[in-house]
Amino acid sequence: MIALAALALLSSAPTPLPAAARAHVRDVLRLETYKSAQADLNGDRKPEIFIYATGRETCGSGGCNLYVLSPKGAGYQVVLRASVTQLPIRRLESATRGWRDIGVFVSGGGAKPREARLRFNGERYPGNPSMAPESGNPPGEILISDTP
Repeated sequence: MIALAALALLSSAPTPLPAAARAHVRDVLRLETYKSAQADLNGDRKPEIFIYATGRETCGSGGCNLYVLSPKGAGYQVVLRASVTQLPIRRLESATRGWRDIGVFVSGGGAKPREARLRFNGERYPGNPSMAPESGNPPGEILISDTP
């Protein structure tokens, strides 16, 4: 019974980030504390890297910064740099311009909490989720949860 519980824990553990992604987070984004996830957004079978910054310098009353890194050559390019995002972060089943839409929660400023749908514009995702349309709670997969 204990072996099954340990196996369940191992199978739900996040996949370690590739070394190049860790280096990008450390050296380019300069983040020390964050939550991460990996999921293919554009169907190329190479996962994008989701980085949800959790440090005091990257979070405010509206939420924290979210980055999505896409593999490019031997490194990564930032395709999403959004402020004021709140958890959970979801990869939605819908897609725009060949890239899956991303659901992030926003609230504050007197507005009721809602999930915003971030759509790819051909180059990147929008940086201000509070200006994005409401998602309407479509099917999707939680990538970074709001539970510890």
